[in-house]
Amino acid sequence: MKTNYYDMIIIGAGFAGCALAYQFSKAKVKTLLIESGGICSGTSSACAGRAQIIESQTDEYLEIVLKGYSKLPDLGDELGVDLEWETPGHLTLLYSEQELSHYQYLTSRLNSHGIEAHMLDSQTLRKIEPHLLAHKCVGAAYSLEGHLNPFKFCLGYMNAARNNGVDLKLNSEVTKFQLDNQRITGVYANGELFSAHTVIFATGAWTGSLTRMLDCELPISFTKAEAMVSQPLPKILSHHIGVSGFYEAVHGQNKIVTLGLGQHRNGSLIISNAIQPASVIDRSSSSWALPSISNQLQRFFPALDPINILRTWSAPSPFSKDSLPVIGWMPQFKNLYIATAFHLAIPTIPLISEEVCRHILQSNLNKTSDFLKPFFPNRFFPNYL
Repeated sequence: MKTNYYDMIIIGAGFAGCALAYQFSKAKVKTLLIESGGICSGTSSACAGRAQIIESQTDEYLEIVLKGYSKLPDLGDELGVDLEWETPGHLTLLYSEQELSHYQYLTSRLNSHGIEAHMLDSQTLRKIEPHLLAHKCVGAAYSLEGHLNPFKFCLGYMNAARNNGVDLKLNSEVTKFQLDNQRITGVYANGELFSAHTVIFATGAWTGSLTRMLDCELPISFTKAEAMVSQPLPKILSHHIGVSGFYEAVHGQNKIVTLGLGQHRNGSLIISNAIQPASVIDRSSSSWALPSISNQLQRFFPALDPINILRTWSAPSPFSKDSLPVIGWMPQFKNLYIATAFHLAIPTIPLISEEVCRHILQSNLNKTSDFLKPFFPNRFFPNYL
């Protein structure tokens, strides 16, 4: 079988894979991007386009989010696409005094970094979002937040990468790897064989199945998330709106429905989220999720009943054992790099993709990346620390 040679093979054409392809193309690296479906067809297809800030779990991660967020306003010009970038801000609805206390800390933390954030009582909340039944909560936290079109975000990176010479193989599922002395020497996909100096898995919830092909278990789990998209409506929201505890729910052990509501530039509402643990990737809509989301929407926004739903979606949402991204060289292999389980993907990927590109290209010089070190996969493999 003929072997097709590249400097870099990236598997997965979601946000991370497309952004990485673009970064390597700028560095004049001969790159192939392989995707089992279409561009932005995996976990990234389910993104609502939020550029979150307040949900940053640690001070260190907040620094990363803020640096990445600062790149977003000008990213569309760089990629040559209208990302539909807006800054509606985010309202986190709160239900208890304990939540109020916690979000007072989070808003103060943002203020210390020069980011606009403050607490709102229910009376003020009612004024700024008149369609919301504000008496259902004790207040809310406002924080700066941007919003973009997630498909244009992904396609913008991909088109810019292709303009720079990246090769793309869609609908090409990876079925086997060829190994020699702990180095991946071949990637089999859609009846073809490819080889590269470096292989990157940017494969989200599918990462575990690929590492198992290499007889290696990387602890990436995932939940099944479901949401729906409405018909275009007149402008009814001034902010993106969500409830507290969303990311805790994503990593929980039970079925749960949280409220996430945003209105895109075309007027459509993204209404989310129904979440349940999963061990098998299933893209179908479940019988319990969509009625539960509708009930949650009606609870807070009865004026929106009825509305027409154009489509629903379901996607796996990946996360690591410690809920941090997994980024770096797999210690068991000589040329395998992992870039997966991104937390707060929209604001972090513009920065992290640059850092990953720099890390890989400098590895031949035996340089390490202090920036990426907290995310290295070897934290899950004590024998390699």
